[in-house]
Amino acid sequence: MLTLDELARHFQNHDPFSRQLGLRLLFIEEGHSIAEMPLDQRHNNGMGNAHGAAIFTLIDFAFAAASNADGTYRVTAQSSVSFLRPGRKGPLRGEARCIRAGHHLGTYEVRVTDAEGTLIAIATLTSNDTGKKIPF
Repeated sequence: MLTLDELARHFQNHDPFSRQLGLRLLFIEEGHSIAEMPLDQRHNNGMGNAHGAAIFTLIDFAFAAASNADGTYRVTAQSSVSFLRPGRKGPLRGEARCIRAGHHLGTYEVRVTDAEGTLIAIATLTSNDTGKKIPF
């Protein structure tokens, strides 16, 4: 099991896209993570709300943290997201939880809330175990 600092350092050093969007890892344990993303002009769509791609990036980041917490790379094999409300008040928070961990595949749910705790998106993702260890 990786520590919060180890996994956060890995993302900082190896994930420039999430770094550019200002994503931060707040909590990690095997199968569970909480991540946060500020909400500013970088993240907005043409209507001034959080862009769906930015929200999905937060979802994927939280999922990656929860699924990789044991030090093994797992990648997204499938994902489905429902956007429930526009993201208007940041920061946005993504909480990922493992629903089922199999030998090669795992299923995770990620809930995204705004600064007021309003649920704005919910996603289900399937992980695929690559068998590769996370480098530092």
